[in-house]
Amino acid sequence: MKILPRISKKLKTYIIGHTCPDSDTVCSAIAYADFKQKFNLKCEPRIAGVVNKETEFILNSFDVPVPPILDNAADKNIILVDHNILSQAITGMEDARVVEILDHHNLFGDVQSKEPIFYLHMQVGCTATIVWLCYHKNNIAIDKKMAGIMFGAILSDTDNLRSANTTALDKQAAYELQRIAGIKNRTKYFLDMEKNFTDYSNMTEREIIYTDFKNFDANGFNCGYSTVATLTPADRYNLKIRLDNFMRKNFFAQNLDMFFIKIHDIETYTANILAYGENSAEIIAEINLRGDFKNIPNKKIARAICRACDKNIAA
Repeated sequence: MKILPRISKKLKTYIIGHTCPDSDTVCSAIAYADFKQKFNLKCEPRIAGVVNKETEFILNSFDVPVPPILDNAADKNIILVDHNILSQAITGMEDARVVEILDHHNLFGDVQSKEPIFYLHMQVGCTATIVWLCYHKNNIAIDKKMAGIMFGAILSDTDNLRSANTTALDKQAAYELQRIAGIKNRTKYFLDMEKNFTDYSNMTEREIIYTDFKNFDANGFNCGYSTVATLTPADRYNLKIRLDNFMRKNFFAQNLDMFFIKIHDIETYTANILAYGENSAEIIAEINLRGDFKNIPNKKIARAICRACDKNIAA
């Protein structure tokens, strides 16, 4: 079975991920553009903002340049990767011609099109796994650079294949891409990625919170959700105090009904959630995530928040 939707060979198409770009959204856009170019399609990767230190490390490891930023999608042909809702998309997406979507997140989607589009949505831990599958199913060879950045993206989104959202397909993709990329020690490479990602020494609290941020609608409530990684439990505790002090003073400036920040450490794979906004603490209690807990995929927490809101806890 081949996975190759039909798009015009004459029109330029931009492939882009969500705002506050993470490694998966950036690397998947680059690799999927490379895949499309194998068929002489005019596809170019773009990003929706400045890349974080982890993504920078992955791209630099394989000498892959950072794509240009696309400020406005209006009147352009667009392929969305790693998201399916307008609140996470760049400006002008309502007036863009979305021709494809590749994603692995919950179907909150409100992106509309005037004609049927190619929509590849899979229950895997990372969009880069879906891109790898496109190469695989079409018998397209993957070069070292593309293998390396997709490998890094999978490690990032699955926490080195430890996250509960990791599937057998993610593992198969990671093992094959690791071999092609020539990376001997997966865990060492992952830790090198995270040492860069968790270096917050020269960052403000707001910059830390919005490094990996998404917002979504939870049954009528506009919610913000941030994920922050640390290396050790001590780092997690110290950052928890720092971010909590900031958010207690600045929550209302975020213009959201509720704001949730998950902070986890890589050493013990344990997490905490900070919650702000009316009844947000009750929602965290409802989904049994008070205090320390084993790290849970963001998708599961987002679904649980939506279910809790649906029970009128925040009414």
